[in-house]
Amino acid sequence: MAGKTQLKSLILTDSAGKARAIKKFVGRRYLVASTDGFLKDLPKSRIGIDAENNYAPDYITVRGKGPLLRELKRETLNARRIFLAMNPDARGEFLAKQCCQLFGVNEKSRCRMDFNELTKNSVLTALENARPIDDKLVDAFQTRQIIDKFVSHKIGEYLSYKIYRGVKVGRFRAMLLKIISGDLPGGEFNVKKNFTFGVLQELALKELNFSATKTRLVLDQLYEGLNFDKEGFGGLVKYPYHGEIFLTTEERNPDDVKNYLTDAQFKLYNLIYSQVNAGTVSVKIQLSGERNEAAILATLDNLKIDWAEFYSTGINSLIKRRYVALEDSVFKVTEMGKRVLGALDGFFDEIFSVDSYNKVAAQIFAVADGRAEKNSVIAGYCDKFMKSFGAAMDSLGEDAKPQEEPLIETDEICEKCGRPMLIKRGRYGQFLACSGYPECKNAKPIVEYTNYKCPKCGGRITLRNFGKNKNLFLCENSPTCNFMTWDEPQALACKNCGSTMFLHRFKDRPAMLYCGNENCPTRENHPVNKIIADSQKRYEARKIRKAELAAKKSESKSKVKA
Repeated sequence: MAGKTQLKSLILTDSAGKARAIKKFVGRRYLVASTDGFLKDLPKSRIGIDAENNYAPDYITVRGKGPLLRELKRETLNARRIFLAMNPDARGEFLAKQCCQLFGVNEKSRCRMDFNELTKNSVLTALENARPIDDKLVDAFQTRQIIDKFVSHKIGEYLSYKIYRGVKVGRFRAMLLKIISGDLPGGEFNVKKNFTFGVLQELALKELNFSATKTRLVLDQLYEGLNFDKEGFGGLVKYPYHGEIFLTTEERNPDDVKNYLTDAQFKLYNLIYSQVNAGTVSVKIQLSGERNEAAILATLDNLKIDWAEFYSTGINSLIKRRYVALEDSVFKVTEMGKRVLGALDGFFDEIFSVDSYNKVAAQIFAVADGRAEKNSVIAGYCDKFMKSFGAAMDSLGEDAKPQEEPLIETDEICEKCGRPMLIKRGRYGQFLACSGYPECKNAKPIVEYTNYKCPKCGGRITLRNFGKNKNLFLCENSPTCNFMTWDEPQALACKNCGSTMFLHRFKDRPAMLYCGNENCPTRENHPVNKIIADSQKRYEARKIRKAELAAKKSESKSKVKA
């Protein structure tokens, strides 16, 4: 008689990369799965916060996560026990509690794995010593999340009247935009001595010419771990986004693992290794007074702003929304950025001040420590914000209406009807549409010129948008120059050959930076080579299939006519 199948316990984590690492450590005794971030979140299309009911949040299933959520529910129903192995911070604690609520896990049970490094011993110890959910950390995350979402949405509502729909800015980005627009200091600055993520970003910028975004991307890779063949799989640094940065307990010398690392990974790990073993961090940054990244980071330090976790996403958002432009490593506030600042001026000066931002940050830490209550902090800030918001809305007048983005007539002529083409904004961004709509429905992506150089011929790289997060980058000399990629060019040049760097994003692991010049020595044996080659094969196969389909259609039409 066959024995009963023994149910396995399930470990849930927040990324496929971490799931892969944990699976190597725990073996076949456990199932390991990833939530790929939040399963439920505040809605993007509406505010999702009830101001009349203590600013209660309304969480909905993240778009596209329905199938994954159903699959995880099936897995959890068959699991003997469920463990939650999210990042050891407030965000990770919130996601862990969310999983408890979704999958029927007792929050007071020993379900939460708490580890600061991705090594076998650390993960197995965390599994053995799992703890209940820490509600104080959950409350701290929600305090920031609700304040930020409420303010961003309401500011977007005000700016839709003052400028036009779609223009918005949040607390950190508004403060950062004001700082960039002001006079940044010159001279020499001393960086704080604790070796935190913020200090690493400044050191990497100074010593390696790594932008804050590049530093974070590579640091994620060092944390999530690499395969060292016979020595096994493991991370090189402990979780780096709260407190100081340390090496893992399986401390590895950079020279011993150099062959397993990319050039960027080795440089950053070597910098971390040397600083940790030096015992102290003493860095002086000489500034010219220009609005470059070093000057901005030093200014944020001097203002005692807790910026390390939010700067890279904040500055990228300002650039993406065209409030700020980056030219020759110098940030400049655009005309749109000046319009946003002008609209906020006089009404939200105190709300978006450095003092106000730092005060809220201190209150969030107090919530995490149990010294402050979540709803009190949220109401205290949001109620004050609403007074400023009300004054700003009253200044618009009773007849004010939300404005639509002005239609811009271009010099391009519709090839179907001969009318001028207009720039319009849709769900996925701007596009060209015929001014003869609805009689003529011709529409196509906008070809946008960037400031980046083609790594093949030196021409400018153009951008064509094909939907949400689907940007195709081509050389302006196409089709003479056949350079083309879906990977985003970065505002930094390869230190080896000077060509434009690109960012390749994966679904299941941290993103990867690489030089766009395929002949650059840094591309030798680079893992992105195979990815690009496979992508090119798929592109050529699609071209062949498209040509064959067109030929079949043409043949069918000929037979019908005959």
